[in-house]
Amino acid sequence: MRKAGSIAAVVLAAGMSTRMGGRLKQLLPFGADDRPLVEVVVSRVREQIDRVIVVLGHRADEISPLLTDYGVELVINEHYQEGMVTSVQCGIRAAVEARGYLICLGDQPGLNAQTLTLVLERAAHTRKGIVIPVCDGHGGHPIYLSNHFRAEILDLPHDVGLNAVTGAHLTETERIQVPDESILIDVDTPQDYDATRYRWN
Repeated sequence: MRKAGSIAAVVLAAGMSTRMGGRLKQLLPFGADDRPLVEVVVSRVREQIDRVIVVLGHRADEISPLLTDYGVELVINEHYQEGMVTSVQCGIRAAVEARGYLICLGDQPGLNAQTLTLVLERAAHTRKGIVIPVCDGHGGHPIYLSNHFRAEILDLPHDVGLNAVTGAHLTETERIQVPDESILIDVDTPQDYDATRYRWN
């Protein structure tokens, strides 16, 4: 697949891992080579999208050196403690001139190339401005949003989620079925991490 040059991927990796028992999930080892989890996610997204913006916040000084060789843009969310939507907003502000945004979770290591391809191809061909992958009836990530929604996203209060935008535009949303449970699985707790590592190792 040709890389999506006019779409900017926004990888959210600013969180504090408050449910991880004192461990920073972005740095947890994953995969056969035990690379830090955030590296695994970023490398997979970077394989398909030329422009990748990684939003950092908590302990950014420890994470940023891991990503210097991937050709990504690193931005710091100074308000990361106020909610995930602040990281989405930070990434979108940095994505100047992009026609759309692929919102990716930095703790979703099972993300696979086939799913990325399906979402990006649908984004390229649909007239709708939102594309959400669905597995077993549940929507997951990554989510594509056209820059038509840029101002609306940037105006969101910090105490609401991005679903305040996606849920308000159902007629402009394309939900695509994917055979990939990883779109529903992120790593929030030690139990999540153990289960996910076992599953994909």
